[in-house]
Amino acid sequence: MKKFSSGTKTEKDVENSGSDSNHRTPTWVKVIGIIVILIVVLVVIMIFTGDHGPGRHLPFGGSY
Repeated sequence: MKKFSSGTKTEKDVENSGSDSNHRTPTWVKVIGIIVILIVVLVVIMIFTGDHGPGRHLPFGGSY
């Protein structure tokens, strides 16, 4: 049998309303995400700041 509420929320209902959800992202996922972002940023910086990237391996004449 279902219990019907009177429409007013108790303190327990307010606490469990989702403002403090138990479904959080695990710490290891956050750490790996931050590491991946940092690696991508470093690679982009290395490619666009001059002496790194695919052009570094070409001969000085620019042609073979």
